Amino acid sequence: MEQYIIIYSKYVIAALAVIYTLFGCLRVFGRQRNTKGCDNTQSVLIFLIQFAAFLTMCLEKGTVDYLFFYAFSQIALFAAMALFLMLFPGANRLILNNMCLLLGTGFVILARLDLAKAGRQLLIAAFSLGISMAVPFLMRKWEDILPRLTWVYLGAGAAALSAVLLLGQVTRGSRLTFRIAGLTFQPSEFVKLLFVFGIAALLWEDASLKRVTLVGIAAAAHVLILALSRDLGSALIFYTAFVFLVFLASGKVRYLFLGGAGGAAASWTAYRLFSHVQVRFQAWRDPWSVIDDQGFQITQSLFALSRGSWFGLGIGQGTPKDIPFVETDFIFAAVTEELGILFSVCLLAVCVTCFLAFLRTAWEERDRFYALVAAGLGVIYIFQIFLTIGGGTKFIPLTGVTLPFISYGGSSILASCLLFAAVQAICVKQQEEWERRNGSHNRRSGWEEEDGWAEEEYGYDEEEPYRE
Repeated sequence: MEQYIIIYSKYVIAALAVIYTLFGCLRVFGRQRNTKGCDNTQSVLIFLIQFAAFLTMCLEKGTVDYLFFYAFSQIALFAAMALFLMLFPGANRLILNNMCLLLGTGFVILARLDLAKAGRQLLIAAFSLGISMAVPFLMRKWEDILPRLTWVYLGAGAAALSAVLLLGQVTRGSRLTFRIAGLTFQPSEFVKLLFVFGIAALLWEDASLKRVTLVGIAAAAHVLILALSRDLGSALIFYTAFVFLVFLASGKVRYLFLGGAGGAAASWTAYRLFSHVQVRFQAWRDPWSVIDDQGFQITQSLFALSRGSWFGLGIGQGTPKDIPFVETDFIFAAVTEELGILFSVCLLAVCVTCFLAFLRTAWEERDRFYALVAAGLGVIYIFQIFLTIGGGTKFIPLTGVTLPFISYGGSSILASCLLFAAVQAICVKQQEEWERRNGSHNRRSGWEEEDGWAEEEYGYDEEEPYRE
């Protein structure tokens, strides 16, 4: 019986992931009056996927330590779901479910790689989820103040990055982290959030050429500091967020073309100036010619991806530890090798639905500042995923950024939780405003249109009380 579970669990996990993804797509593209059943089904599927994965690890390794870890991880995820919905009934369930699924996937693959690291990740995630629950409350309380803190955001962010440049520790040739009281922090993960808030605060009222130039100077300072720190992956994320926020605030397509040209020029300059960029470019262009040196990581990642096939080798059956830094830069290859291409495609679809949820939140937001914040956070999130997965699959050169919620790293987990919580704060704000306009007895579920949805979809006027 145990062998059957080990062999066939990968098919069960893939099937559950497909069903979860289909429900997510229905939430994104469908228009339903009551999405509670869909949301609850997704929550159940998350726990079933986790149970199948950890039961397989327990049987494969012959120890119950994995079941204890499973129990604690599920308590953390369930408590986060329940408390968040209790405190903020207007939260977007799809975003919350997706966050828990991604965190759970990270727990599974890290526990398979290193149970001790998975335990540390669980503690950090539980702390991060607790901290993030204060974000919607604080953003609602300071709703009128946040759009005015323009240079506070950008000044604090530039100061933090400068401190890393001058005093930070060198990690693989780049100055990325601080170490305080035995804990390691990567400030750029948090400065990304401040950067989006700062750019949005500067552009929401005025997107004139003069204001855009001022914003460009501030963005250039951030990017330059990161370039001097050799944190080029983060520099690229900051630059992309700046370009898209300027475009969204102004509505002028020429800023996208100018941003693309500037990015190409900056990439060429970085290639000429930094030797480690040349090494990564060589490893991307032809990793097989340097397979014993610079190309070792990417070739091992490609081997892992190819071994996985549609349903994977099964949890514990692959060799992901052959890839250096697999728990951070190449976690996607480990997921694909053991859980399969089908599961990884579903994982990508979940990330895309998160991005679409962010964009829809921005589209429905009437306050331009918060609309820009939601869109900017969405751009940062999806572009970081593109850089991580694109680098690990040899689609683009490696950039050394983590996969949100899945890769090992405390700063990444905390920053990702804060990012999702900030978008949830905007969703809660929209729900409260909708209820004030339409009455609390007509609670909006999901993403129904704010204007006229009731009359169009269900045949009653918003000025008339709803009758069954």
